[in-house]
Amino acid sequence: MHLDEIRTILLEERDSGTLSTIPHDLFERTGKEIQALQQQLYAMEDPFSDEAQILIEQVSSSRSTVEDLFKTRIEKVVALAESQADGSYIEREELKVLIPAELEMFNRIVESIRKCHASLIDWRTSVAPRLAEPQADSSLHGQEDIFDAEEAERAEETPAAVIERKTPAEQPFTYNIVQALSSMEPFMGIDGRTYELAAGDILTLPSRNAQVLAERDIVLNINPG
Repeated sequence: MHLDEIRTILLEERDSGTLSTIPHDLFERTGKEIQALQQQLYAMEDPFSDEAQILIEQVSSSRSTVEDLFKTRIEKVVALAESQADGSYIEREELKVLIPAELEMFNRIVESIRKCHASLIDWRTSVAPRLAEPQADSSLHGQEDIFDAEEAERAEETPAAVIERKTPAEQPFTYNIVQALSSMEPFMGIDGRTYELAAGDILTLPSRNAQVLAERDIVLNINPG
């Protein structure tokens, strides 16, 4: 998904008082595109080249935009869940726009709020229903492990998790400890962060940046081992 498309969706989400309809796989596709850009970036010999800097900015902007979209939508989902838990009426259409991971979170928040309310405030609950709860749970005997495994598997596959879940191949940025031999103007590393060198400083840099700077005698690589 192109960055401009995500920005447009973000602006619409911010302007709308309710959740907007978004592609159900928006986060997943964006995560894959960011990973592809990172792979291109890591393959470049010179992370300080103009082409590399453009890729770094694209990765940084894409991650920032999709994070803002996630936070904006989550605030609305939590507000809906609180209303639902309080017994307020919620239009069915509002829930239809939730993507699968958001709907799962919505249901869990509602359930958690109600359980907490029953535990802390609903002191008028009779004893009988409470005694019946273990019996109801016992009907699931032997299925808890299966349920937990399925829940864990689904949680790992949520769109938000796709962006954050990283294997070594998907997240290639390693870091080196270096000592600056000379000062250098601020620059953006391949991890999207801005670094500034002052002679004598000891700091951590992405390995690709550290390697190039060491070859140019700007830093001394003192990475342990």
